[in-house]
Amino acid sequence: MRRLHLFVTTFLLIISTTFSFHITPTFFEKRIDGSGGYEEYVLKNNTNETVRYKIEFLPGLGKFGHMDKWVEYNPKIITIKPQSQSTLKVYIKAPKGTTEGEYSTLLNAKTIPVPKLEKQPNEVAAAARLGLNISVEIVGYVGDLAANLEITNLKINEDKEGKAIVIFDVKNNTLKRGVYYSVEVLESNGNFETTEKGRVGVGKTDKVKITLDKMKKKDIVGVRIRETETRREITNKKL
Repeated sequence: MRRLHLFVTTFLLIISTTFSFHITPTFFEKRIDGSGGYEEYVLKNNTNETVRYKIEFLPGLGKFGHMDKWVEYNPKIITIKPQSQSTLKVYIKAPKGTTEGEYSTLLNAKTIPVPKLEKQPNEVAAAARLGLNISVEIVGYVGDLAANLEITNLKINEDKEGKAIVIFDVKNNTLKRGVYYSVEVLESNGNFETTEKGRVGVGKTDKVKITLDKMKKKDIVGVRIRETETRREITNKKL
């Protein structure tokens, strides 16, 4: 029974620790040549236990160039009290002469055991020594690569419940880099509803489908796309 209790406690701790890791934003998407790019990441601890992470930057995935050697960051160790948050400051600058294009790194957070009180059961202390190792890939770019997205095949439909559905394609014509983008569905009264759609890769096309709970089909006049990082308008299309 003691082993079963240890297993259950360990399993619950893993689940709790996994869901305790929250980071915003989840992207970088900045120009890293010239003066370089800077971002502040907020790590939140929504649990009732103190968590501690060792932060490292590792080589990115194979489809990008690597920028892990160009990263400066602080702090290296982050301790976050229960129901609190902390900030990680990240600066990335590519060496002079780096080829235009995309570069990535894995922002890696690895748990470090936090000392437990002696009165806690041994199985809880043992479970706390289990490591959690999480990586988030972030991408930057070199060169004057302004975002260029194209909206095509824009349609407005309704579902059986009368909810408006906006359907269209987003093609990435940006030279040598992907783009994180958000969609604004526009109403005739000047209001709009925003949806973050993520990242469309170089030369790729996203199939976008947005169901709107509050907007009526008759009131929708078009869509607008913004770059998620800068909020700059990239393009728009009217019906």
